[in-house]
Amino acid sequence: MMNLCPVKEILCFLLGFAISSLIILNISINSKFLRRHQTNTFENGKEILSKHTTYSRHLYETQLADKLYNEVRILCMVFTHPDNHKTKVPHIINTWGKRCNKLIFMSTENDTNIPEIVALNHENGRKNLWKKTRLALEYVYKNHFDDADWFLRADDDNYIVMENLRYKLYQYHTQTSLYIGSRFAIHKDYIPEGYMAGGGNVLSKKALKKFATFISRNATLCDEKQEAGDVMVGRCMKKFAIFVDAVDSKNQKQIFPAGMVVHMQHEEPDLKYWYFKYLYRNVTQGGLNCCSDIFIGAHYVKPEEMYLMEYLIYNLHPFGLRKNLTEVLPRKLSLDEIVASSDKISFAENFVPHENVHFIDDDEKY
Repeated sequence: MMNLCPVKEILCFLLGFAISSLIILNISINSKFLRRHQTNTFENGKEILSKHTTYSRHLYETQLADKLYNEVRILCMVFTHPDNHKTKVPHIINTWGKRCNKLIFMSTENDTNIPEIVALNHENGRKNLWKKTRLALEYVYKNHFDDADWFLRADDDNYIVMENLRYKLYQYHTQTSLYIGSRFAIHKDYIPEGYMAGGGNVLSKKALKKFATFISRNATLCDEKQEAGDVMVGRCMKKFAIFVDAVDSKNQKQIFPAGMVVHMQHEEPDLKYWYFKYLYRNVTQGGLNCCSDIFIGAHYVKPEEMYLMEYLIYNLHPFGLRKNLTEVLPRKLSLDEIVASSDKISFAENFVPHENVHFIDDDEKY
């Protein structure tokens, strides 16, 4: 008599088949496809940007998404450079960027085909990222401060689920100085609070105002050391903003600065890999338990993968299955709760014990 396969083996086979199908789909999105979308962007960019609730072929109930779009206004500033104007920028405009309340790209050259690009006065290269970051935040403060309540800093290889980011930010008050992202601990004594990893972090309106008006040019708080931009913002803001690590109520990560695969592969942190040496807090690892259902964003996403994520998030529907959800907005967190969460001791080997200092203005308290 033929032996029947165990249920676990059948499930593994189905999972493997699904993953293989996604990989094949990913590969099939070739350069011709990307060029076609690039042309459409240049011709219809303004129209695309205005359709923040367009979800392709499916009819969605967008009442809550629309409410958050109007109440949690996010300006997205995406860092790029001239070599990527044609190869990466159009695909952000075609995908997640159209759901920002305002979308601009920070580069070193203007582009007549892409009016959303802003040319900053700095040289390209990793050694100039701190200057680029400072100039970008100062530019946004001077020119777009009233256009948004929250200010997302992303790279041109980020993918952001804007609805989930707004859901996260809804819990907080933008008049309080907040610095939100995937928090790293760092061994250098001058940033005991750590910093938010590059590729997806957010400043509140109050935090941006503090940075641009008296912190960024203060040599005592923010010197001209050739550090990475994200590290320097952490150093500058360490006493002037409350740091919020983007994890959900189940301690699952919501922002993935090194990509998601790292977390899915390892049930335990691989301390030989740099990423796990710097994580500020211990988070759930391995398989489907690695990541929050309220996923916000990932780094190192290729253009063709952006379209794949658009398809999987906004188009794919398993027939006959409906999530039994009654979606409600999260409650507003008190200032004491936010501070207590921020001041939790890090498990990371790089963490430097210290006494926390928060310079909170009277108008930030509630």
